[in-house]
Amino acid sequence: MVSTECYSDATAADKSSIGFDYQYYFFLWKVLCLQPGQSAGLECKDDVHTDLDNDIQVLYQLKHTIKKSKVTTEPVNLTTMDDDLWKTLSNWAKLIKNPISGRGLPYEQLEFINKTLFVLASNKSETKKNEVALLINKTINGEVGAPDLKSFIQAISDKSTSKSITKYSAEILSLSEDVLYQFIKKISFELGEEYIISKCHNAIKAKMINDKDLRNAFKLIDSSIREDNFFSVKGNNKIIISFDDFHKKYRKHFQFFQNSSLKIYHFDEALPDELQQLTFIKQLMEIGDIPDDDLGIMVDYTSKMLKAKSNINTWQADGDITDFEFENLRGNTILMWENKWKRKYRKSFDELSHNDLALDIIDDMRENPISFDILPNDLSISNGYLYHLSDIPCLGWRKDWDKYKK
Repeated sequence: MVSTECYSDATAADKSSIGFDYQYYFFLWKVLCLQPGQSAGLECKDDVHTDLDNDIQVLYQLKHTIKKSKVTTEPVNLTTMDDDLWKTLSNWAKLIKNPISGRGLPYEQLEFINKTLFVLASNKSETKKNEVALLINKTINGEVGAPDLKSFIQAISDKSTSKSITKYSAEILSLSEDVLYQFIKKISFELGEEYIISKCHNAIKAKMINDKDLRNAFKLIDSSIREDNFFSVKGNNKIIISFDDFHKKYRKHFQFFQNSSLKIYHFDEALPDELQQLTFIKQLMEIGDIPDDDLGIMVDYTSKMLKAKSNINTWQADGDITDFEFENLRGNTILMWENKWKRKYRKSFDELSHNDLALDIIDDMRENPISFDILPNDLSISNGYLYHLSDIPCLGWRKDWDKYKK
């Protein structure tokens, strides 16, 4: 990777609070979009930078405005004589020829340019009348060559009466002909970046976070990275986050919301006729868990079963539970039951104790919620799911439970 150089001290200007926030959230957006082998930095190589996995670095200069167009009410345009534009190009020219970084000679400057992309990012709006942007595009497209480039830049800057633009132009034109040409060809713009926090939200959403959790996930990740940045600066360390660092330190924040509690819905479902004929009710009546004439308990247990079935079907349909997760839930629940069932019936027993052993199994399984990090930690859903499995039936309580299979 290109060596890290902290140039921010030389290029930083007085910024309003919103300007700093804009820069930070642009950095956060780039961090959220990192791919393996990449990293992003804040106020180090530039306002923001990213190191790609192909030994290319992208330097971002961030410019924010609160000024609005009276016609469109959008942020004002980045114009030909925009001081921010010329200052940015001047800052990059200084960076390119920085002798302290070993770039005093043109060939050293060209090596740096070959590994660098220069991006001016701003919430300012784009305009087709920006002569500097048009000149950059013509240079990239081969319409303007190296011998003529300096004269074109000089001609544009001569139209301004601003002393600062004259100074910035002189800095840009101090580069050699070939260095300036290659530099201009590596410049691009990211304009109209007004809703930078929305871009952060979308990047978080791309990590498989539900819309309902986006704001809370964003707040958690935002506050964690801000806190870590504070301690990095306090410890005189550079703010650079690699993909591996981000994955190691912050992945649990995403996992928390990826595994966030499922919403339990309440359905007004009609109970089936002849509750005593339901397989799971028959099993429970046989072992003495339900008296044959206790309709109230039958209604309660059947309601729990229907509630569990309807919720699980809804979660699957909405994508909150995948088919893979559902099969894991089913398989692990049956395995847990099977282990308890085998342990209970491992030794010989007589018929007098048979139902007591069966009651021990179901009492044990009712005791704690079955979730396996899939279902919510809810006894009503858990017990209802057990009743569903024993109604199919995939499991039972007596040793001879499979007689209920149809």
